Amino acid sequence: MTEQKQDYAIQVQQGSYIAPAVTVKDALMRYQAMKEFVDGILKPKVDYGIIPGTSDKPTLLKPGAEKLASFFGLRPVFTVNERIDDWTGESRGGEPFFLRDYKCQLYRAGELIGEGCGSCNSWESKYRYRNANRKCPVCGKETIIKGKAEYGGGWICFAKKGGCGAKFDANDPQITGQETGKIKNPDIFDQVNTIDKMAQKRALIAAVLIATNASDYFTQDIEDFVDAEFAEMHEQETEPTKEAKKAKTPELDLTPVPFDGESKMSLELAETEVNSKGEKYGDIPTDKLTHMFNTMSKLENKTEDHIRKMEAIKTILQARAMDAA
Repeated sequence: MTEQKQDYAIQVQQGSYIAPAVTVKDALMRYQAMKEFVDGILKPKVDYGIIPGTSDKPTLLKPGAEKLASFFGLRPVFTVNERIDDWTGESRGGEPFFLRDYKCQLYRAGELIGEGCGSCNSWESKYRYRNANRKCPVCGKETIIKGKAEYGGGWICFAKKGGCGAKFDANDPQITGQETGKIKNPDIFDQVNTIDKMAQKRALIAAVLIATNASDYFTQDIEDFVDAEFAEMHEQETEPTKEAKKAKTPELDLTPVPFDGESKMSLELAETEVNSKGEKYGDIPTDKLTHMFNTMSKLENKTEDHIRKMEAIKTILQARAMDAA
C-alpha cells in the first residue's frame, strides 16, 4: 500500500473507529530509534540487568529509567498518594510502621504523557527483619562460634573471621542471653529515607515503562531477588535460537530439597516469611517452594536474606514431608 493510500485508509476509519495517531512509517521510525537507544546507550548492570531466578526479560533500573525519560524529553513530577509515619507503633502492637505511596507523572511541553504509582513500606521483609548472630561482648563483632569439645568447648570469638579471640564459658549469659536468628529490625528508623526513595523509584520506573512503551524490552517484576547480583547480558542470539526458546515450555526445577540435618528455624517462624507479593511461605504450594529453593541455591553470591529464606523453605518442606508420612 502506498503512503497516499495508507493515509486515506486512516481517514476512512475516523468515522467509526479510533484512528491511529501516527502512520505505520512513523511508528517504524520510532521503534527503530528506541531499539538503537537501548542497544547503544543503555548499559547492562547499570541501566538494566537480569536477576537470576526471574524472567529472562531484563529489569529496568533507576539509571536506565532516568535516561529513557531524558531521551523522550519527559519531566517527572511526584505527588504523595499516601504517607504513614507511625513512630511508636501505637495502632500496630507497638511495632513502628512507615509507608510511602507516590504517583509519578511524566510531562512533555506541559502535556501529561504517562503516569505510574509505586509504594514501599517498613513491613517488607528486607526492611522489617534482620538476621541476628551472636556478638562478642569484648569487640562487638558477630564472630562468636561454638568451641570444639576437644579444645575445652564454650564459646570463642573466632579470630579467623576477624574476631578478637576472646573465650567464654558454655553457659555465659553474655552469649546465651543474646537473641539470634530472624529478628525485628532494631534500626528501622534508619530506613525511613530509604523507604521514601524506593517508593519514588518504583513510581518512576512504572511511569517510564508506560510512557515510553519500553515493556517490550524491560520489566519491573523482580520477585524475591532484589538483592541478587545481576547476570551478564549475552550478545544477540541467532533467530533459530530465539525460535527454539519460544517453542520450549519452561519447566519448574522440582529437584527434591536436601534435608541434611535438623532445621535451625521453627516452623512457626518459617511460615511467616513472605515474598515480595506479601504471600506467606506457609501458604505457598510445595512445588513452588521447591522451585524457589532450587533457584536460590544456584546463586553464586547468596545474601543473608537468601540463606534465611532457604532455611525457612527447608523447614516447611521437611514438616510437610513428615505430615505426609
